[in-house]
Amino acid sequence: MFSPLTVKRFRAFKRIKRAWYSLIGLGVIFVFCLCADWVCPCDPRAVIDPATLEQYRQPVFEETYDIQTVRFNLMDDGTVVDFEGPKDYDEADYVRKEFKHPGYTRVFLQPKNPPKVTIRELPAPEVSFPFRPVKGHPFGIDAGGRDVYARVVHGMRIALLFGLILAASGMFVGLVFGAVEGYFGGKTDILLQRLTEIWSAIPFLYVMIFIGSTVGRSFTILLVCYAIFNWIAVSYYMRAEFLRLRSRTFVEAAKVQGFSAARIIFGHILPNGLTPLITLFPFLLMGAIGSLAALDFLGFGLPPMTPSCGELMQEAQQFRGAWWLILFPALALFVVMLLTVLVGEGLRDAFDPRQKSKLE
Repeated sequence: MFSPLTVKRFRAFKRIKRAWYSLIGLGVIFVFCLCADWVCPCDPRAVIDPATLEQYRQPVFEETYDIQTVRFNLMDDGTVVDFEGPKDYDEADYVRKEFKHPGYTRVFLQPKNPPKVTIRELPAPEVSFPFRPVKGHPFGIDAGGRDVYARVVHGMRIALLFGLILAASGMFVGLVFGAVEGYFGGKTDILLQRLTEIWSAIPFLYVMIFIGSTVGRSFTILLVCYAIFNWIAVSYYMRAEFLRLRSRTFVEAAKVQGFSAARIIFGHILPNGLTPLITLFPFLLMGAIGSLAALDFLGFGLPPMTPSCGELMQEAQQFRGAWWLILFPALALFVVMLLTVLVGEGLRDAFDPRQKSKLE
C-alpha cells in the first residue's frame, strides 16, 4: 500500500501534468484566434446575402383534423353559450361528457374514432435572421445576418487580448502598491491601505455606465476603466509577501551594504516573492475574460458591431429558438475559462511549499 504522502504527491503531479496540457491547449486557442483573419471564411461584420440561403429553406406542413372536439356551456334555460368546434357536427360520432355547475352545465363532446389527419405542404417561408447552422456557416447566423463562427473566433481574440493586457497591468500596478506598502510599512502602509479601501468601495459598474454614456464605448476606454480597479487584490497579496520577506537576512544585508530601496525591492525581495504573481495571473485572466463577456451581455462593454460572445448571448435572449446563439459562444467561453483555471491550479500546486514539507 502507498503512504498518504506518496498518494498526495502523485495527485499533485497529475494536476501539474494536466496544467501543462491545459497551457498547451490555451496557447493553441490563442494562436488560432490571432489568425482569425485567415481561419474565418468571412468578415465578422459582413451581412450575408439571404439569396445564398435559398436552398436551405424548409417547407412548412399544416395538419388539419376532420373531426374536432366540441365544447360549450348549456345554461339551465336551454341556451348554448361559449360554443367551440364545428357547427355541423353529428353527435353520434362523439362521446358526451357533462360537468354540472351552478346555473349551467359544461359539455364536452370527444370523437369516438381517431380523427382523420390531413397534411398539407405550405410554401417555404422567406429567409430571415437568425438562421440555423448550414454548410458554409457551421455555427449559424445571428440576428444581424452575420456569421456566428467568425464572430466567436474574432470575439475570443479580442477577449484574450483584453484579458492579457488587463491582467498584466493589474499585476504591475498591484505589485508597485503592494511593494511600497509592505517594504516601508508604518504610516506609508496605513495611508496607502486606507486609500486602497476607499478606492475599492467605488462601484465599478456605475463608473462604467457613467463613462460609457459621457465619453463613449471603446476597447481602450473599457481597458483603462477596468485596469484602475483590477489591481486591488494583487496589492493585498504582494503587501503580505513583502511584509514577510523584508525581515529576512538577505534584505538586512542589502540594507547594510547601502543599496537603494528600489534595488532591494526589485532586485532582492521581488525575485523571492513572485509566487503570488505567478499563481494569480491565470485567475486574473479568467476574471477579465468573464467580465468582458458579462459587460457585453449587459450592453456596457465594447461598441456595437464589435464581435463578442457576450453580445451573441444577449441576442439569444430575444430569439429563444435560436439555440446556436447561446450554445457556441457559451461553449467557447467555457473551454477557455476551464483551461485557464486548470493552469492556475497547476501553478498553485507547483509553488505550494507544503508539497515539499516533511511535516505533512
